Amino acid sequence: MQSPELSLAGKLDSNLTKGLCLLFGWLIKALIWLLGLLSLGGQAPQIFEYGEGLADVSWAEWGFMLLFALLLRRHIRYCRHFAIGLWGGISRLLTFQGRLVCVGLSIFGFATGVEQQLGTPVDLLSTVADPVTELTALGLTLLALYLAAPTATSENSRPITTLRVEPAITTVEKEVTV
Repeated sequence: MQSPELSLAGKLDSNLTKGLCLLFGWLIKALIWLLGLLSLGGQAPQIFEYGEGLADVSWAEWGFMLLFALLLRRHIRYCRHFAIGLWGGISRLLTFQGRLVCVGLSIFGFATGVEQQLGTPVDLLSTVADPVTELTALGLTLLALYLAAPTATSENSRPITTLRVEPAITTVEKEVTV
């Protein structure tokens, strides 16, 4: 049974809803991508926070930079192996970083809300400047870089294969040709 066709107002409403959903979906993707870009761009000032060059880099930050370089090399190698282009690889990396930052900000906001409900004083500056928090942020950046490496060929880059279908000859056609 077929559903009746929508009226003009129904079609306009349906297309408007579809357009707004596409717009908001694109906006969310762009904001997550931008958040990932800002989080990766903020790593250098976090590592070189005192402005003394390599003299103020701790052992943990040296380890972070080494692991970051190795994981970035792995990411590039996997992108080449699975035929994901340069911009696709960068977009994938920034999207994963942005998603992880969203999760981190959500956890931070939840913890702050719980502290306020319990009546304990909230000192956000000391919480953010805590060395454990800094190490956690560096570790989560490495985790996002590890997870951002592609694991399979994307649907868009797969070659299109065509199947050749041979016509089936029935017994009646065989008798006619004999």
